[in-house]
Amino acid sequence: MPHDDALPLTPEAAVPEGRPPEPARPPELEPAPVRTAGQARTALARLLDAAGHPGGQVLADAQLAVTELVANALRHGGGLTCFEARLGRCGTELVVEVEDKDDRHPVVLSLHDRDPATAGGRGWAIVQALAATCQVVPLPAGGKRIRVTFAL
Repeated sequence: MPHDDALPLTPEAAVPEGRPPEPARPPELEPAPVRTAGQARTALARLLDAAGHPGGQVLADAQLAVTELVANALRHGGGLTCFEARLGRCGTELVVEVEDKDDRHPVVLSLHDRDPATAGGRGWAIVQALAATCQVVPLPAGGKRIRVTFAL
C-alpha cells in the first residue's frame, strides 16, 4: 500500500472529519487588460459596483462613450495601447482614459451635420455629448490619450 503522502489530496481529504470544507477563495488577480469595447464596458460596471455606485444612467452613458472610444482606437487609431478607468475627485467623478498609436485628434463633426443614412462618423460627437469633460493629450512617444470624465 502506498504511503498517504504519495496520494493527491482533494479539498475534502484535507479537511478534518466532521467539519465542512471552507469555500474556495478565488485567487487575487489583476484585472485582465482591456482589448475590446465589451471588456471596457465590463470594467466600468465592475468599478462602479465595487465603489457602491448604483450605475444607472451614468454607467449607461460611460459605457456608450467607451464603446466609441475603444472602437475608434481599434479602427482608426492604430490599436488600443492603454485603457484605464478610476474614480476621481474624492469619488465624485468617473475618469476614463483610452490611448492609441495615432497622433491625429478625433474628427469633430456635429451630429446635426451628418447624413442620417450614412454609417459612421458620429463617435466623437457622441462621446462629447455624453461626457462632462473630454481632453485629448499627445503622448511623448507618439499617439494620444483621450481622457473623459462623468459626474457621479
